[in-house]
Amino acid sequence: MIERRNASSPTGADGEHDASAIPGADGGGPSGADSGDNDEQIGVPDTRPAQRRDRGWPNQRTLLLYLVGGLLIAAIPVVVARFVDQPPGDTYTIDIPPGTATAIAAGEDVEVIPDELDFTLRDVLIIVNRDSVAHTIGPFEIGPGQQSEHSFNEVAAISSYCSLHPSGGISISIGE
Repeated sequence: MIERRNASSPTGADGEHDASAIPGADGGGPSGADSGDNDEQIGVPDTRPAQRRDRGWPNQRTLLLYLVGGLLIAAIPVVVARFVDQPPGDTYTIDIPPGTATAIAAGEDVEVIPDELDFTLRDVLIIVNRDSVAHTIGPFEIGPGQQSEHSFNEVAAISSYCSLHPSGGISISIGE
């Protein structure tokens, strides 16, 4: 290890010039100019992070951030448009009168609802069960004396069980 001496006294103890005290005297640094690193040691590798010389293109992390930001900016209006300023749908009410289950059990043809129902997005279905028995209409089960409300927010096609039809089936279609 070579030690640097104070620049004001470049001579050694015997009065001779100490070559290690002169910046650049070893031939490795800038000749006659101070590199700015007073703690530099010869033979020890420089562990400082390398300076980025190429400033033309951003790095991968920056590009990824730009891409994610662009996608978010593009997606926000689509999401907001789905929930804001959309016209309300229509409201449909199904009223199940008292004695419906008894009439169906007796084999009578009870026409409470058709076996195919068509809705559009944002429509609302209200089911009022005034019967003394629970009824199932597709995915909706309504207890005796209860009322339920369902809004349609997704396009779907449902074929399922219905207790109001002798065939036991119903088709529900939700379109745009």
